[in-house]
Amino acid sequence: MPRREDAHHMFDGMRLKRGKNSEASTAWSGADRISGLPEGVLHHVLSLLPAHDAVRTCVLARRWRHLWRSAPGIRITGVKGWRDADRFVAFVDRLLSLRRGHAAPVESCRMKFAAGDFDFDYFLLAEKQHVSHWIKEAVRLDVRVLQLSFAELESFCLPDLHLVCQHLVRLELSCVDANDSILDFSGCPALVALRMKYCFINADKLFSASLKQLRMIDCEFPRNRTRISLPSLISLELTRCHGWTPLLECTPSLETAIVSLARDSEDYCANNGTICGDGSCESCQYHYGFDDNRNNCVFLKGLSEATHVELSAYHGVFVFNRDLKWCPTFTKLKTLLLHEWCVAADNNALICFLQHSPALEKLTLRLYMPSQYLLETNGRYNPLELPFASHHLKIVEIKCEEVNWRVHKILSSLSTYGIPLNHIRIQQTNRSSGSGCKSNSRYSMFVLRI
Repeated sequence: MPRREDAHHMFDGMRLKRGKNSEASTAWSGADRISGLPEGVLHHVLSLLPAHDAVRTCVLARRWRHLWRSAPGIRITGVKGWRDADRFVAFVDRLLSLRRGHAAPVESCRMKFAAGDFDFDYFLLAEKQHVSHWIKEAVRLDVRVLQLSFAELESFCLPDLHLVCQHLVRLELSCVDANDSILDFSGCPALVALRMKYCFINADKLFSASLKQLRMIDCEFPRNRTRISLPSLISLELTRCHGWTPLLECTPSLETAIVSLARDSEDYCANNGTICGDGSCESCQYHYGFDDNRNNCVFLKGLSEATHVELSAYHGVFVFNRDLKWCPTFTKLKTLLLHEWCVAADNNALICFLQHSPALEKLTLRLYMPSQYLLETNGRYNPLELPFASHHLKIVEIKCEEVNWRVHKILSSLSTYGIPLNHIRIQQTNRSSGSGCKSNSRYSMFVLRI
């Protein structure tokens, strides 16, 4: 078949909108300055267009006839006008087939779908595994960046999709139900960045020997404790983690970790008076007596090599406090940011971190939660068991809405363990009015460095 016919029938199933003066509007006036641009610029422009628009450029002029076939990026999106799913599927199948037969490399493939972009039920694309097929086709194109995004919070399931791609560097998934198959990246030796948003993690293990950056936002672990095994990881961000807190294995290259656990965590106790995790509290949503890791550290041990750590948890979520029973030594930790969960029960959790962070230089505490919601940690850690170890600590910042008894108690604890008050500064923030910060004259001062 001649190349000029490759895109001839790709839009047969799509209604095309024509204006009253469509012929007059296409009349060419003046020079074709766009076609005179360098080919690399035109390829970049085509990579920014949705695939159906990029293919349509073949009718602009002779030079544009096959340009779309060599653009380094493919953006597959929904668009109003497709009468049924079969015709849209035929278009995408044909599109990827033609790209596979072209010598030009494909740097990126982005698939982004939303219900409002179609005139049919777009969940049919997942039910009949068309999306899984397109991902496999994209992988055959040796893409370096692969993005799969669905706008609905009802996640798409990708069954038995094991990625094998020697060139894949970055993977982005949104609203996807991820199982063991898709989260086993042993077949992607070049993968360095994984970003997941609004995903369900129904997997026993997330594994990659090469991954350096992991970012998970509003993801849920509904089935069990997923083991995160990423020996090359440098940057970790788990924001608003739901369900079972994952078990983080050793990450010897880790530098930065930002972790926040949401209210609907399985590691949650409605009884705020005691620390749970031993199966003795009937109000716990989950009892560690049935957990294979009931006698081991779940998360903190995996952070022991990091240099910067931020930890926050909704009140009643006890996994961080529970892990203090097996608290590791954070030998490289330079900066630490903690929220309210660490200042209950005579600040035991806070003191524990200070005693196990010999290289710590800066500590920040954010205290915005009402004190009645703080979780107690009776019997989990005795701060008198170890001497104070943070001899390098020069800066302590306490950010709060008011300097109350809780702040005074923290100051007393820090002073007891050898931190001079002239190393401490307090910022009062009125978050409700947005008035910014103001300093407390008694304790807020410039930092004096030794």
